[in-house]
Formats: sequence, C-alpha cells, structure tokens
Amino acid sequence: MATAPAKPIPAAAGSCGGDDPDLISLLPDCILTTILSLLPLPAAARTQILSRRWRRLWPSAPLHLLDSHLPVPTSSLPAVVSRILASHRGNAARFDVLLARPSAADLDSWLRSLAAKHLQELVLRPPSDEPLRLPPSLLSCRSLRSAELTNCRLPEDAAAVAEVYFPHLAELTLRLSRVPAAAALHGLLAGCPELASLSLDRVFGCRTLRVRSRSLRSLTVSVSLTRRRLLEGAEELEQLIVEDAPALERLLAHDINWGPSINVMHAPRLKMLGYLGVGIPELQLGSALFRSMRAVRLSAEFRCVRTLALEMADPQVKPVAVFLRCFPCLETLYVTSHMVVPQSMEILNYEMDDPIECLNYRLKTVVLKGYRGRKHELQLAMFLVRSARVLRVMKFLCENDCNPSWLTNQKRRLLLDNRASLGAQFVFQKITKSYIRFLKQASNISLVDPFDT
Repeated sequence: MATAPAKPIPAAAGSCGGDDPDLISLLPDCILTTILSLLPLPAAARTQILSRRWRRLWPSAPLHLLDSHLPVPTSSLPAVVSRILASHRGNAARFDVLLARPSAADLDSWLRSLAAKHLQELVLRPPSDEPLRLPPSLLSCRSLRSAELTNCRLPEDAAAVAEVYFPHLAELTLRLSRVPAAAALHGLLAGCPELASLSLDRVFGCRTLRVRSRSLRSLTVSVSLTRRRLLEGAEELEQLIVEDAPALERLLAHDINWGPSINVMHAPRLKMLGYLGVGIPELQLGSALFRSMRAVRLSAEFRCVRTLALEMADPQVKPVAVFLRCFPCLETLYVTSHMVVPQSMEILNYEMDDPIECLNYRLKTVVLKGYRGRKHELQLAMFLVRSARVLRVMKFLCENDCNPSWLTNQKRRLLLDNRASLGAQFVFQKITKSYIRFLKQASNISLVDPFDT
C-alpha cells in the first residue's frame, strides 16, 4: 500500500525567511513560555528581539529571577530587580536573593509584587553579616511551596505573626535566622498545614520547640556553640519535643556536639533517626531515656525505625548494643567517629546476655565512618560480624590510606571466617575527612538515605 507523502511544514509567521522554516515558532504559546522559563533570565529576555510574537511571550512566561544570574554590578542589582518585577506580567516560579542587599522599602515592594505573581519558591540568602529584617509583606506570599530563609530576622509585629498562613508550603529551611519568640516559631508551624519538611539550622530566639504537625515527614535540627557566643543574649534551641507528629518519618540531627535535648513522644511512623551522640544531653524515645548516650531506662517501642545513625568519640560495643535493643526492626546502622570530642566517655565492656532482635532478624547494612582500626572500633566491628545473622554488607569508610598490609591485618583481626552471616560482604573504602554529615536543607527529603554521603 503506497504511503501518501508527508505535507511540508509551513514557515511560521515569525520566520526570518530562507529555506529553513522557523519550526520552534510553530509551537503554542503555553509550550514556548515553559521553555523560556527554563532559560537563564538574560537569555530569555533577549528572545523579545525575534519577532512581535516573541516580544509578548517572555513578559508572560513563569519568572525565574535569580540575582546571581544578572550581568550587572552588585550595587545595581536592587534597581534592576525592581524593574524586572515591574515589567513582568506573568507568575513567578522562583526568586533568589544571593548577592543583593535590598533596602527595607525595596524588599517590601518585591515581596508584595511576588505575592501578586503567586510566587512558588523563595530563597533569601543575603551576603551581609547583619540579619535581613523581613517585612510583614512576606506573610502575603501564601502561594509559596518552598522557602529558604538564611541570615534573616522574621517579622516581629505580633499582629502580623498571628496572621501566618502558608496553605501550600511543603519545604521550609531557616538558617542562621532569628525569630522574635518561641511563640512565633510555633505559630509559623501551625500556619503551614501542608509542611512536609522542616530544617532548623542554627535558629535563634527559641529555646524550646514543641512540634505538633499532622503533615510533617522530615525534621532536621542543628545548633552551633560558636554562633551562640557571637550572638550575645541569643537563645538557641536547647530542647526539641516532638509531641504529635503522626506522619514524621525522619528526625535528623546535625552538629550535635552541643545539643539539643530531644524528646519524641508520638511519631508512630519514624523510620530514620540520627545522628545521636554524647553531645545530646538527654534523649527520650517514648519511655526509653538516655543521658549523653548512657541508658537510664530502656524500651523497644520504636519498632518502626529502620535506619539509625550514631556518632561517638570512641565507638564502643555497649552503647551501640543498648541502642540496638531499642530498635528491634532496625535494618541499617551508621556509626561515625566524632570529628570533635565534646567530653570523654568511660570505656565499657559488654557481654551479650539476652539476644538482640534486630541482630537476629533485621540488620542488613552497617557503615562505620571514620574507621581507623582503633581498639574499640575493632571490638565493635567484631561484635557486629559475629552477631548480625542476616547482614548483607559492612562498609568500613577509612580515613587512612588503606594500604594492603593494614587491610590484611584488619581482615585477620576481624575473624571474618566466624561471621554470623555467611553471605555478608565486607568493603573497605578510603574517604576524605569531612565535617559534612548530610544535607541540612529541607530538600533532603528527596534523598533516599541522607546519611549515605
């Protein structure tokens, strides 16, 4: 059967002539504006010179305005950003301030304009050491789905704080920022009914945080002793209480050398927990209680936890084994040697009398970060080798050069022939010493395993 010849594609109205038709101009406006929204802002704006049709496309395309992409001197950024916002007629997808230092009037005007453009993503990371005071107009950006506020001071107007409502906000990162009081932070969380991921990275003005959220799935906290000394009179987070978080799956603690204390009262879906270390003064998980990694009261209520990360100055068998008892369904264990030793820990011997459920039936992956083959690290590894009956892989992430003679000696001392799981693999890998434990942004919820860095 003969095939009819394909009809030639007519040249578009915006074609510049010649033999080659302007195929891209044949696309409908909705596709072209989407393409424009993915281009760097200067390139997208230059498309206006192509034709009359293209002249009206960019002003109506979703706006991605990042001040770091604008080819102008830093001192001119506020004026340029203001002109772009005034001339652009479409919605705003993303707005980043990384280089500009706007005046209070400019910032207020920008936020009002962005609220009218239904802004979805906001990143404020001003370059100055002086915190950027956020005007109450921030609260009018109710279309936000993601926000990162770094080195900012949240609105202090009590009436404005009472009106906090971000019905679509799913990710929120507060870093090196100030809140006027604990009540303001509690009000912010209460006003975000769809919040799924929250990162509090060195937030000042709130000493005790009580988390009540039906939507929250990931919570990351971090404190810094150095920063506390720099800001005299500033209150950092000292106590985190998870009162009611039925959807919480991840509780991540970064920079834990100096707290905070953590109390998890109700988080029935908690799957991932860490890092936990001696810098946490008090840790309460249901009825189980630890003080500086020492067990005061044990309980195995959190059968939902699948991944646990511990951080120790000198990893030892007993404290690790005690934690394993609290999580009978644990599948993955990370143990990291401290980069900083906040306090000494007494050397403890451990003989396993009662069986540990996760070692017999669940634990499949063990990662020992910063492994150097020291006495107590070796004892811990030997304990896990001979006790984890369903172990699939044990990784030794070593800070030394892993030379062949050292590796041979370690494998001999580990008594791998006596392993409880015959199918287990043992991997030694050289790593570079790093102070980064995991990504602290709220976007870490997109990572399958944030500890696997």
